[in-house]
Amino acid sequence: MRWSCTPVLTVLAMLACGPGRPEDPPGGPSPGADSVRAMVPVAHSTLADTAGMAADLRLIERKLGPLAPGVRDHLVAVEVRYFSFADSTCTAVDHRTLRSGVLVVHACIAGEVREIFEAMLRDTFPVARVVPINRYGLNADSTGWNDAASMADNNTSAFNYRRKPGSWALSEHARGTALDINPRQNPLVRVDPHGITTLPPGSRYTPGAPGTLDRHRIARYLPHTGWSWGGRWPRPQDHQHIERSGGPCDAPDDRAR
Repeated sequence: MRWSCTPVLTVLAMLACGPGRPEDPPGGPSPGADSVRAMVPVAHSTLADTAGMAADLRLIERKLGPLAPGVRDHLVAVEVRYFSFADSTCTAVDHRTLRSGVLVVHACIAGEVREIFEAMLRDTFPVARVVPINRYGLNADSTGWNDAASMADNNTSAFNYRRKPGSWALSEHARGTALDINPRQNPLVRVDPHGITTLPPGSRYTPGAPGTLDRHRIARYLPHTGWSWGGRWPRPQDHQHIERSGGPCDAPDDRAR
């Protein structure tokens, strides 16, 4: 299977807007490895969908300060391939159509991101869509791209120059070393004296359901060292979130060119 990996900020300004998203056809039987390799993927997103990211980033930097060169100079766009859901109910997998999308990540995790998606593809784990976060616009105060809109659209994304919710600290997404996968199947769950809150609103965490991450799937998909899953956090539990730390990603914001 061929994968592409392209430096992001060197080509953004030259690109036009990408194509729209096709509708999912009905499901079918799970294909073998040979038939998957023979499939031509249908794109949920392409490199063209990163157009405008550099201009947006300049607006965000006015609020958050300059993005560290160790991140900026090492962002890459990785094409990933996956199966999606058969319809809007997200209860079945469409095995007949191979999809592709683009994730913007730090180069230190590019190879491992490919491995994660290869593992999910072998397992026919469905991913709703993979679209670069900039396609959802900036949030209201221009302190990052609109994560709420991306989550509501059940979009899987990675780099987003933003702070952690309710904090001045930068998110791991701001370093390009974290992914959010299928937010509606894998919501953030917060329990406090006022009750239970899920983000995105209206989502529900049902282990074992298609597209849902749990400890068994995480063990199969994630490399054994350096990666952690937000579903293991004591509070809140962020089931969509995986991140890489240490090793080749040690302090990526401080890395020299």
